[in-house]
Amino acid sequence: MPSKAKAFYEEHGYYLAKGVFSPAEVAVMIEHFMARRAEGPKPGDMGGDKTKGPDDPLNRFPRMINMHDWDQKTAAWEKDKRLRGPASELVGDDLKLSQTMLYFKPPGARGQGLHQDNQYIRKYPIIAAWVALDACTPDNGQMVVVPGSHKFGILPVQEADPKLSFVGGETVMPEGAKELGVDMDPGDVLFFGGFTIHGSYPNRTKDRFRRSFICHYFAAHTEELADDPNQPTSMSGLRKKLAATH
Repeated sequence: MPSKAKAFYEEHGYYLAKGVFSPAEVAVMIEHFMARRAEGPKPGDMGGDKTKGPDDPLNRFPRMINMHDWDQKTAAWEKDKRLRGPASELVGDDLKLSQTMLYFKPPGARGQGLHQDNQYIRKYPIIAAWVALDACTPDNGQMVVVPGSHKFGILPVQEADPKLSFVGGETVMPEGAKELGVDMDPGDVLFFGGFTIHGSYPNRTKDRFRRSFICHYFAAHTEELADDPNQPTSMSGLRKKLAATH
């Protein structure tokens, strides 16, 4: 990876690598994960509004997590040197796997409120490798980042708009923050750090998925970030507040 990639990452908090996986490799991933999803519930599935049943697309295609624990192909893909190599260079350390995820985001699905991964994962530094399996555009809910937001550290959280986000919380935007939608082709990989604000808006198409395979890695040497439920900077704190007021 060229040194300018790390310089860009350090300045902006993310880096987009184009054409990392070939169309044929992406097709294999899509076929595999759609087949695994069709098998039925998996450990840790996270869907949409339970009261809406199949009317919420995310209940038909819930997010999968930690597939590497039960799926051999995921366990191999997360070790791919095209993911781990650049991620290690960008974070400046060797890596350990934190988690794997697969978002299906079918037509009509809500997005995820803009957030920082370190509001969930309380170790620093971490880095995500976000693999686009479909073309990602504003219409189908592409990834959105806030360049430079990693320089603010962990920010407070607030309740997200349930019409737009399938999760309950989002980051309180710092003054002057500007969102950037990231256009991606299948096989592109977006790398971003745990403090970088990111998320997405709903898939407003009628016939296009926005599937993504995601790996989160810990740096080999990390520091713990206190997860105090009485503070407003973690999702556990927001969940406690919401439970007391709803």
